Amino acid sequence: MAPTVVDPGDRHHLETELGRFAPDVAERSDGTLVATFGSTAHFAVEPDGTVDAGMPLHDFAGPAERLAFDHEDGVIEVTFETGDDAAVYTFRRP
Repeated sequence: MAPTVVDPGDRHHLETELGRFAPDVAERSDGTLVATFGSTAHFAVEPDGTVDAGMPLHDFAGPAERLAFDHEDGVIEVTFETGDDAAVYTFRRP
């Protein structure tokens, strides 16, 4: 199955896909959607599309161009700009 691609600014679609991906999703008072995985891992998307994700030994924070959810493999790929190029950060569900 192909990943589900989400524009980080599409809050409704993002909330739906995070809810499918994570056991616990909440919205902070500032509108940030936060998926938590136990006490050690998180994946958060602010209203402006900035992603903050992390778990022991690695983390990522920066503006996302797109998010691709692969629910079967437990992966979110965050595409972001690095100057003239695009790069991808991969978050794996713990």
